[in-house]
Order: sequence, then C-alpha cells, then structure tokens
Amino acid sequence: MQTTVSERICRELSGWQWWEIIYLLCCTGAIGVISAVLGGDSLGIASAIAGTLYTLLAGKGKISCYFFGVFNSVTYGYIAYSQKLFGDAMLNWGWYVPMMIVGIICWRRKRDEQNCVIKNHLSWQERLDWLLWCIAGILLYAIVLFCLGGSQPLVDSTTTVLSVSAMILTVKRCVEQWLMWILVNLISVIMWIRVYQTGQEHIATLLWWMIMLITGVIFFIQWIRDMRKIS
Repeated sequence: MQTTVSERICRELSGWQWWEIIYLLCCTGAIGVISAVLGGDSLGIASAIAGTLYTLLAGKGKISCYFFGVFNSVTYGYIAYSQKLFGDAMLNWGWYVPMMIVGIICWRRKRDEQNCVIKNHLSWQERLDWLLWCIAGILLYAIVLFCLGGSQPLVDSTTTVLSVSAMILTVKRCVEQWLMWILVNLISVIMWIRVYQTGQEHIATLLWWMIMLITGVIFFIQWIRDMRKIS
C-alpha cells in the first residue's frame, strides 16, 4: 500500500513537540521571506531551506534528513565555490554527499521503536584524540588553501576540518557532534557576514548559518537530556 505525501510528513513529524514544529516553520519561512525581500538569489534560498530541514530532521533523529542534506551539499558547494571558499566547496561535494549515503545506511541499522536514531557518545579519551586530530588538520589544510589562493584560508580550513569531524560523529550518532556543529556555525556566521558585505544576494546563506547556530545549541541540550534518560 502506497503512502501519501501527507502521511509521510505526519510520520516524520511524529514525536515532535508543538514548539519544534512552529520553530521549523518560522526558520524556513524567515529564510524565504527575508531573503526574497532583500534580494537574495533563488538558489541560495532553496539551499538554505534544504539545509535547515536537514539539521532539524537530523536533530530529531530522522533518516529523511539526509535527502535534504544531499541537495543542500550540492547547491551550497556551488555557492561557496563562487565565493572562492574552496575548502567549503570541496567539503560539500567531496565529503558531505557520499557521507549522506553512508549516514542513511548506518542510521537504518540503529533505530528505536519510534523510527528515530539511537543516540551515542564518545569516551573522554576519544574526545581528546578528536581534539588533537582537528587542530593538526586545521593547520595543515590552511596551508593548502593559502597556496590555492583561498579568500579566508584559516577560517575556511577551520570550518572544513571541524565539519568533516562533525559529519563522522553524526553518522556515528554521537552527541559530541553538536558541539562541533556549534563552533562550525559560529565561525561560518562570521565568514558569511564578510561575504554578505560585498553583496546582498547571499543573505539567505547568512540567515541559514545564524539559524543553524541557534538550532545546534537547542539540539545539543536535547541530546544531552535524552542520553541522561537512557543512562
């Protein structure tokens, strides 16, 4: 028996609190309306909305998040490339897209009775190891981006390396992913403020990163609470 679009939407929203649904509508609506008013381009708006849906659904542990994530990764990679943010472009095209497919496979194997992913966490030793590898990766990749003529090599390198690490932790269902995403989002907001100052067509991308920063904090708190309930 085939399921209708409305039935699939209801299934994906099962277990959501009322304020979470309102937050989803407000975030996507704000990106679309504000960006259109301020002259944002249609590709940036579509990419930002898809990225918002990806993060919100991922925060709720829904596998459907990865379908929006693929679209966001492809389109945002093009936007980043057009601004000479080569690290972000390579990250989205060469890493996020294939990892989205891996995420679908891994998350399908670890679901609860509500069809949501089962959450996990790292040990203290694993957290230290991740920190050291990230620092080394940021420094080395910044040199590469500088040689390529990137516009913001250190910032671009930081967001890229942390995003790679955060995506791995996302696939592994680890709560620590949200700490990395929060840092990535904060740096990205600063980075895209600079880009926005050169042209208002990128307002949707800037708004998206701002919303992702707030959303990362919300889901970090939620995942911590969920982990405490399990333990």
